[in-house]
Order: sequence, then C-alpha cells, then structure tokens
Amino acid sequence: MLAAVGPRSQQALSEELRIDRSVMVGIADELEQSGYIRRERDPADRRAYAVTLTTAGRRALTKAEKYIPDFLDRTFAPLTATEREQLTALLGKLLV
Repeated sequence: MLAAVGPRSQQALSEELRIDRSVMVGIADELEQSGYIRRERDPADRRAYAVTLTTAGRRALTKAEKYIPDFLDRTFAPLTATEREQLTALLGKLLV
C-alpha cells in the first residue's frame, strides 16, 4: 500500500487496512526492525509519525509481487469462473 500511496500515518494505515491499532503497531515494529519501513515525524501533524517504505522494502515488495499471480491461481483454482466473479463482487461490497 505504501508503494502505491506514499507515506501514511500508522493511524491512517490501520483504518485503511482495517487492522486494529495495537496490531498495526506490532506489524510496523517488525517491518521497521527488518528495515522495510521507516517511521518519521509527520510534517503535516507533528504529533503523528509517517510510515515510509525504504529501499529494502521496495526491493522486497518487487520480489514478492512476482509470486502473486501463481499464488492467486492456486488459491482460486477450486472455484469456477462464475464463483470467482461472485467472490469478487462480494469482496468488493465489503471493501467499500
């Protein structure tokens, strides 16, 4: 998400990804310790931190994206084309 939208506050990420704030803190801690993200003071709101993807994070994301098509094919293989369309429509309703 950060690669697509740029720096975001942890709170905004939590809300947009629908992840509990306390869980988001743990995820951010792990990603920061691994060197994939960096947290810096948000220039728009000095009380908040902006989460930014690092160069290492971008490299890891690029590497992981290569595996997505195969993963999706294997995951949804048991579904017919009609079932896939129905699932896409239902998930679309949930993510609005």
